[in-house]
Amino acid sequence: MQIDAVKKYLTSDVKTPYFLFISDDQYDFVINELSMAGLHFVKTSEFCNGNDKLPDDDALLRFIGSIDINAKDKKLVVVGLGEYLAIRGIYETKRVLSNLKFSNIGDAKVIFLLRGLASQIAELQSDLRFDNRLCYVVDNADCNLSLTLAEQSLGLSVLTGFKSLLNELENGRCGNIMVSTNVNFDNSLFTVHKISNAYEGIKFTSRGFTLPCSCGSDARWTELLTELNQNNGSLNEVFEKHGFRNDFEADFYTRLIGDDYRNWLYFIALKSKTDTLTNGYLRFVLGKTNTFENFATNILNAIIDVHHTDKRFNLFYQERKILIKKFREPDIASFVINNRQVVSESIYKLTDGTMVERKEIIVWLSQNGLIPQLEDIYPALAAYMKKYIFKCSELADLLTEYFEAYKRQKLSNKLEPDFLEKVDELAHSPRKFNRLPTRNEIIDSLDKTDTYLYWLDALGVEYLSFIETLVQERGLSISINIARAELPTITSLNRNFYDNWQGKKDDSRELDDIKHKKAGGYNFTDNEYPIHLAKELDIIEAVIDRAATGLAHRDYKRFFIASDHGASRLAVLRRKEEQYDTDTKGEHSGRCCKLFQPYDLPFAAEENGYLVLADYGRFKGSRAANVEVHGGASFEEVIVPIIELTLKDGSVTVKLVDEVVTVDSRIGTEVKLFFNSSVHDVSVVLSGKYYSASQIDTNHFVVKLPDTKRAGEYPADVYAGDNLIGEVIIKTQGKSGKINDAFDDLF
Repeated sequence: MQIDAVKKYLTSDVKTPYFLFISDDQYDFVINELSMAGLHFVKTSEFCNGNDKLPDDDALLRFIGSIDINAKDKKLVVVGLGEYLAIRGIYETKRVLSNLKFSNIGDAKVIFLLRGLASQIAELQSDLRFDNRLCYVVDNADCNLSLTLAEQSLGLSVLTGFKSLLNELENGRCGNIMVSTNVNFDNSLFTVHKISNAYEGIKFTSRGFTLPCSCGSDARWTELLTELNQNNGSLNEVFEKHGFRNDFEADFYTRLIGDDYRNWLYFIALKSKTDTLTNGYLRFVLGKTNTFENFATNILNAIIDVHHTDKRFNLFYQERKILIKKFREPDIASFVINNRQVVSESIYKLTDGTMVERKEIIVWLSQNGLIPQLEDIYPALAAYMKKYIFKCSELADLLTEYFEAYKRQKLSNKLEPDFLEKVDELAHSPRKFNRLPTRNEIIDSLDKTDTYLYWLDALGVEYLSFIETLVQERGLSISINIARAELPTITSLNRNFYDNWQGKKDDSRELDDIKHKKAGGYNFTDNEYPIHLAKELDIIEAVIDRAATGLAHRDYKRFFIASDHGASRLAVLRRKEEQYDTDTKGEHSGRCCKLFQPYDLPFAAEENGYLVLADYGRFKGSRAANVEVHGGASFEEVIVPIIELTLKDGSVTVKLVDEVVTVDSRIGTEVKLFFNSSVHDVSVVLSGKYYSASQIDTNHFVVKLPDTKRAGEYPADVYAGDNLIGEVIIKTQGKSGKINDAFDDLF
């Protein structure tokens, strides 16, 4: 249809130009049709006086006005004029079109092929003389042209100079065109994008890139844009080039920590792929972080703002723990300080991943008390605080109660009056620990074939619940004997077990150094809280790991851990100096002194030429202890474990013979246990109490539970010796045959 209109114009006697408003979709077709019709094409760009100069529109007007006289071919199509005028803006468009609209071109024929001027059609046609003899509109002259101005220095693929741009438009280029030019586009009728920096270049190159500019510096964006230009504008290709493929959360610390371009790019990759990440805490932090410099800090600190009762917290806590696993201690130390903002919340955000956090946990618990979540926050400390049930004849209950209270006070850093009374009572009474065998008696009675002896100086029985947990986790078998050291509890009188050992052996003084030597790095004057406990647990765990490795490697069949003496934290907290003069000076922080006569000290023991204090006092003349003390005769100084570790037979299992048993409100109940292998020394620990089992035959044992007098369900741990075989759930019913029968309990 448009060609017919053009042909009609070409054969008419009209003396003015013809305006053909064309759409993008029809541009190439119309050009081809006009070419086939034999018309000569004139480019507006030919009137540019330089590569980055605008066309001389006055020269263009003069050329058109003289076509009838000077042009060899008097049938012309002018291209590029519409786009040029659209770029110049509305004022320039009206001026030029008004000059051309009724210009007299004589017998010549001039067709203006116009794109981008659809907005001007209605105004031109408002002049009734400008009718269909002078113009035609193709497809509403729809045009989607847009321009992007960018500097060549950004490395983008751009046209250089206005003339090159106009030439592309004259050749029918559609869509967005990127150009580097000094021409002012402020009044353009086209949409104009300006790329003044690398960040804007990236947004243009990678459509859909929505990260804010604050995520990087100009230098970083420039480096990324350069890579994009080398990789087809694909962020994914750039990420893959640097090893960030599908698993964006692997090697988190290694990829993140540092100030190299690759570390920053990893942050950009995470921000770009946030929706694909499985770590919810990481997504949470990325949503709060728009600068790479704050990312690592936010990974550490964002958890502070999430209340521990928030339904997201538990998962966030575990996910964060994975992310910060390899963070350095100084980074964590900064987090610890920030985390103190809300004291009641701070404990829940700490982990056991670093020593600085473990110490912080201990201080908080000392100040505020135990919390149920400790097992999740600091499992080792929770295992240490777990009640250990002693099984050494008539002293079992006393030791169980004593050391549970001892550990509680060691952690709380506070002495309990009732416990101090108990210590004083024990100090004045005959030494109950003398009922225990000596360490040498125990060791002499043990099978030493293919056995490795490890002397861990200052290891007391307070750590047995922790050691038991470590051994269970490593799948070892454990046998514990409780013994007593010689008085006074000093190394010189208690090391002959090691010196006389004929087989493989080794020793460590590290635990002892922690407790009362400067080399340990702890000082009661500088910090009165029991922060040394964290290091104590680490030392013991390392010893158990050493044993487990050697046993697994079959370097030996047995691994003995023994000690010369224990140590007392509470004697240090007591700060009690005996108020009387002696003929000799106190030794070992005053816990003992050379024997002198006469003396009236019912709370002291006389042994090996020494007077040894059994209460928490100290003789004058000796420097006060640094962190813990030994040399005295308190239970924690005297009583020591001899631990035998071997490989465990993991095939041993235990089951209840009867699914439900009947309880009697007077005599309690009893349960029968079945073991699939032969075991010895079976016992049950229920509700913190120890019950010994009697053997029926090779596989069956019976346990009387006189304290279980109510119907219900009771979880119980079953031991063979010191080895936890498994847990059983004892279900009891009343005599009426009903579970949870409260009626029977009345009788």
